[in-house]
Amino acid sequence: MKNFVLAITPSPALDLSGTVDNLKPNEKSYVHDEVKSPGGNAVNAARILSGLKVPVLATGFLGGSIGDEIKRLLDKEKVKSQFIKIKDDSRICVTVSNTKDHQQTRLTFPGPHILGSKKKKLFQFVEKQKHTPFLLIGGSMPPGFDHFDIALIIKLAKENGTKCIVDSPGTVLKNLIASEPFFIKPNLVEFQELTRSNVKSVSGVLKKAQVFSNKIPYICISSVAGGALLVTEQNSYFGRTPKVKIKSTVGAGDSMVGAMVAQFYKKNTSADELLRWGLAAAAATLEKPGTAFGSARRIYQLYEKTKVVAIKK
Repeated sequence: MKNFVLAITPSPALDLSGTVDNLKPNEKSYVHDEVKSPGGNAVNAARILSGLKVPVLATGFLGGSIGDEIKRLLDKEKVKSQFIKIKDDSRICVTVSNTKDHQQTRLTFPGPHILGSKKKKLFQFVEKQKHTPFLLIGGSMPPGFDHFDIALIIKLAKENGTKCIVDSPGTVLKNLIASEPFFIKPNLVEFQELTRSNVKSVSGVLKKAQVFSNKIPYICISSVAGGALLVTEQNSYFGRTPKVKIKSTVGAGDSMVGAMVAQFYKKNTSADELLRWGLAAAAATLEKPGTAFGSARRIYQLYEKTKVVAIKK
């Protein structure tokens, strides 16, 4: 397969979700509507990319029977994958929604330790991808894998002429600015970690983001003033998702990344259009329960209702 998006998730997860009538400490809670999904930032983005008919290959590290289940679920969704096999079981993450107030309890586990020999296999795999226009790496870092490894992956990809997208925690991102990724999408909390600041307003976030815009062509910060801000060296745009009934926030940010990367792949690099597609995808997932994702059809419908405005520097 040539000319595909390579989506790397260092620590994929089997996402378990369900609903409870009420959660009480030290009491058994019976979970209904159980759903199993493949998870992890770049895995989720790959699911959106695949739904939008963009060729994508998911990779990273998978292990044990849990890893087999993640692979099976990706195959079921027709998301192509080629993971590095590890000995220990991949992680499980749990999301439980309270039917009374729709609040969610989310439990995220660290995942198995990644050996140096397995990392080397991933590096070699990335190095061989000579016809990959975009590489997306996202998600938390499993034990044994850190920002130095991501920096090496970016370096190897850039040597092949690949543009790199990073969707990682702010504590990781701050160590990757020097690698000059093509696109980053922190949420507000992650951006505050990245900039070591408490900025919250659109103008305050914009000012901080502009510091990086000469090194990183596209910077999208979500959860800013109830919307998202996209900053480039030339211009900046702000927008909010169209009004939908929110059933779950799981995967909304990943959906946003996936839809925006899809536009990069389709050579639609107009900043306002990128943000519109990202917000539409986020909204489509917000209205889905548990760990379900918005469909391509719904993303297209919500795109027509999504508006963004230019922000003066």
